[in-house]
Amino acid sequence: MADLMVQIGGQTIPLADCFWIRANSQGCAVGSVRPDLGDDFIATPQQAQREWSPTKRQRASDERRGMQHLLLSPQQWDEQAKPCFYGRCQHRPTVG
Repeated sequence: MADLMVQIGGQTIPLADCFWIRANSQGCAVGSVRPDLGDDFIATPQQAQREWSPTKRQRASDERRGMQHLLLSPQQWDEQAKPCFYGRCQHRPTVG
């Protein structure tokens, strides 16, 4: 997987260095996973969503609730997701 590269914010970086986040409709990160989880890798938002919502019913519920699955660079994760996990973000509500 070290060969897989992605472009985020105008930068080309290894996919393995990035993070997928699950964000609620307010933009608050409520989950995070590395793309090199287990034997496979997570390369698309749909694959990331399946990590949290394995069934069609759960994925449909995600869509109704405005859940998003976003790929972030390490810098973006520190700026956008980390504050959510430490309860220091400005998003409300901060759950689900």
